[in-house]
Amino acid sequence: MRHSQTMRIGSILDLSLVDVPKIPVSVIFMAGCNFDCPYCQNAELLPLDSGEEMTVQEILSSTEGNLVDGFCITGGEPTIQKELVGLLKALKEGPGGHINLNTQGSVPWILEQCLPYLDSVWLDVKNPPHAYRRITRTQRDWWPKVAESITTVLDSDVELWPRTTYASGLMTPRDLIGIAEALEALGYSGEYMVQNYVASAGVRESEAESLGEPDLEDLSSIEDKIPDCIDLEYQWR
Repeated sequence: MRHSQTMRIGSILDLSLVDVPKIPVSVIFMAGCNFDCPYCQNAELLPLDSGEEMTVQEILSSTEGNLVDGFCITGGEPTIQKELVGLLKALKEGPGGHINLNTQGSVPWILEQCLPYLDSVWLDVKNPPHAYRRITRTQRDWWPKVAESITTVLDSDVELWPRTTYASGLMTPRDLIGIAEALEALGYSGEYMVQNYVASAGVRESEAESLGEPDLEDLSSIEDKIPDCIDLEYQWR
C-alpha cells in the first residue's frame, strides 16, 4: 500500500464519543461531495476542491497516540475519493480497532472495495426513492446506486446502520414510511435511525432560513405504519 498517495481532508477530530455508539473514535472528515443537501452540517466540505491534500502517512501520524478504540470516516462523501480504500486498509492494518464509514451510498463499487476493512457503515438514506432528488438537488437520480450500496453491505459481514436526517420544510412524516418500505424491499431488517435537523454554524445561512427543526410529536402518527421488520429509532439532539 502506497502511504504516499494523497486525498483531500477537511479536518481530523481527535476524539468523539457520539459518532459510533459506545466506541470512542477519532473522526476523519474527507472533503468533497457529489450531493447538495440543503441541511448539510459540513457545508464547507461540499466543494470538490475543499480541504487540503494529505498523504495516508500524514493522516496516520495525525491520529497517532489518540486514546480511541477506532475511527470514523465521514465527510463530505468519502467514497468519491478512490484513495479511501488505501486509507481504510492502512487504518485497519495499523492502529486497528473499530472502523466505521459514513456514506450516502452513491459509489457502490468503491464501497464494495472498502468492506474488507470496515466494521460498520452509517448509510444516510435521504428520501423515498421517488423523491430522492428533492434532497440531493442533483440532475441524476442517485437512488439506484444507493439501493445497490445497501444490498452490497447487506451481502457482507459489515454492520449496516441506515439513518435519515429529518428537516421540517423538506420532508413529511409520510417520507419516513416510504424510506422504511424501501429498506424492507431491499431485504433490510433492524434499527432505522431518524435524527432531527439541528441548525448549526456548519449549515449555509442561505439554506438555514428555509429549514425548521422538527417536533418529535409530529411523527407519532407514523409508528404503526412502519413495516414490522423495521425498528424505528429517534435520535433527537
